[in-house]
Amino acid sequence: MSGASARSRHGEHRRSGELRVTRVRHTERITPHMARITFADDGLAGLHSNGTDQHVALYFYEPGVELPRPFTTEAARALLPVAKPRLRRYTIRHHRPELGEVDMDFVLHGADQLASGWAERAAPGDEAIWFGPGPGWSPAPEAEWTILLGDETALPAIGAILEQLPPDLPVSALIEVADRAEEQRLTTRADAQIEWLNRGRRPAGQLLHERATALSAPAGRGNVWGAAEREVVRALRRHFVEGLGVARADTHLTPYWTRGETQDSEV
Repeated sequence: MSGASARSRHGEHRRSGELRVTRVRHTERITPHMARITFADDGLAGLHSNGTDQHVALYFYEPGVELPRPFTTEAARALLPVAKPRLRRYTIRHHRPELGEVDMDFVLHGADQLASGWAERAAPGDEAIWFGPGPGWSPAPEAEWTILLGDETALPAIGAILEQLPPDLPVSALIEVADRAEEQRLTTRADAQIEWLNRGRRPAGQLLHERATALSAPAGRGNVWGAAEREVVRALRRHFVEGLGVARADTHLTPYWTRGETQDSEV
């Protein structure tokens, strides 16, 4: 990641994002149900970092909508009365400023899904519009340990966090995926114990909930980061904050999706 960011409150960076018109440079299927897409633009050399799990909002306009050029934030706002994009939020997995490139990983839910379908069909040269990065999480520097929790939707963020944690920090990570084929090689300088939870035919989030709520908090001050289905996240928050007494300021538990609902939204 490039640049330094000012922190407005513990654990988060706040710097305004920008609207970017980029092109797909490369696509890669890193597991059967996870695609990595590399976006390129000269302006990405100056992309600032908003924290470990910083995200962007991808814009999806209806077919046939003619976008003004250059397409800026102001142009997008002026277009709202006649054309509102649907949004999908994705974590920046890697940033290579020297190449003007950004990687994002997409869970492939099916070709009929908005962003997932786009990611399955994406090819070099395709245009991609996104706004960001949004505020990201920064672990407390005085923390003595970190716990990371999530399903496959959180896997890109967990991978980005692991790469930025300090050397030798004790880390426990529980990651639920469909099966062994969805496991990834993750790199870190931290002293990390990564446990992959293969759910098989079990409902998504059930295994993560069982294993995570069986955890106890190590001695000393630590950080807990997690993202998964909404009800699973609520249960994790109760376990760590109310059950184990971890300070709310030291937890960052975010619902990435809600069972039975789509993630469509508008500007």
